[in-house]
Amino acid sequence: MKQQKIFFLIMLFLTMTSYAQVDPCSKSSADGGDPYGLLDYSILSPIQSAITSGDGWSLQDNGTWASSPQRIPYTDSRTNTSRQPGIDQLGLGNYISIELRKIMIKDEQYNVLIHRYKDGEYEFPYLKKGWIGFESFDFYVFRSQKLAELLPEDVPFNVPYIVDLECFATGKVKNYEKLIYKDKNLALKSHATGVINSFAQNKIRMEDVHIIKEVQELVARKKVNDGNLLMAVYPIRSGGEQVVRFKMIPANRNQNLIRIQTSPDNWYDLFDYQFYEVNFNTYERFIRDSQQYFIDFDSPTDQYTSHYNWGLLRYQIGDYDGAERAFSLALQENPNTTDFMIYALRGNALSKMGYYCDAILDYDRAINLKPTRVADYANWIKNYYNRGVAKYYIGNTTGSCEDWLKAYDLGYGSADEILYKYCNRRLNQTVSR
Repeated sequence: MKQQKIFFLIMLFLTMTSYAQVDPCSKSSADGGDPYGLLDYSILSPIQSAITSGDGWSLQDNGTWASSPQRIPYTDSRTNTSRQPGIDQLGLGNYISIELRKIMIKDEQYNVLIHRYKDGEYEFPYLKKGWIGFESFDFYVFRSQKLAELLPEDVPFNVPYIVDLECFATGKVKNYEKLIYKDKNLALKSHATGVINSFAQNKIRMEDVHIIKEVQELVARKKVNDGNLLMAVYPIRSGGEQVVRFKMIPANRNQNLIRIQTSPDNWYDLFDYQFYEVNFNTYERFIRDSQQYFIDFDSPTDQYTSHYNWGLLRYQIGDYDGAERAFSLALQENPNTTDFMIYALRGNALSKMGYYCDAILDYDRAINLKPTRVADYANWIKNYYNRGVAKYYIGNTTGSCEDWLKAYDLGYGSADEILYKYCNRRLNQTVSR
């Protein structure tokens, strides 16, 4: 339990944006037979980890290797100058970012790999004229346990391997800025049950609708997923340098083809002609930073821990109502807990829903439970910062400025910005105005 909580001590700071209007000192009781909010809907977590740098490599027709930042060059990139600059920039593959997020499907933990990339098309395809560039993304939904296969604890350096993600859902969204932000017909509620109304106060990125819609239709068995993704990974250690070469290989669910593609006989051939390459630390953070959000429910736990873990899961994906319910059930099991984090997280969930007075009470409790472990101190200080935000929203500007100043004095340097903006106080003179 301690290890899980240490992993999760990344508190989401409350932004200074306006919420939907609610009575800040009134919280209606949430009755019902679904204490964890496990109705038939899905919502995506924020980005847990991402790769936004690296190089693409390809073996040229003349036998030399060519590389380009985040793009695999064409095999004739050094000799062919006839391609339009736009399409040449696409290369044999490219990425703007490769992201990992989390989604709950029923009561199972899944991750979503989102591959954002430069894309485009010709305005006149037959003539290959009028190149129009835009951005697209592919997404792959797979069980969170697969993260352990993408980077084993005992890293097999200098040995390539391939992981079948056995995707639950896959999809592609071309030119997502145009389709998502200009298409007025998109509606999240048409792809989820009424419980999604609980998220009306949360900022849900509209591009998430496409992923949620795909998941919902598969859960409802309105369609069948035949897409998949194979990840080829090659950790290399040479001298003092460590890198990881990798390839994302879209596939289908045909077991015979997968058996051939994942055969160890083909592993080395996968990297003979093209691949992406990143520093080992970059790839390790990409997997481990997302892995730390996974909660192992197979290990036996008491009721307090079980409810606490469900609260963490609901909090991770932005289900603040479900998180608050689960944390409250945990506290019913152990009202004398000395763990400040459960009050801190419940306070955050309440504040995210606009129940600022209730949140302040939880922040008070969290502050009173001062930790004894040095490792927990930084997270404990943030309760002053977050309590100040809650006080600000109920109009107690004096109290909010006092809390932000206290957070700053205790070592939370980021409070300087908010003190300057909302309290007209500048404490850290090295920060430019």
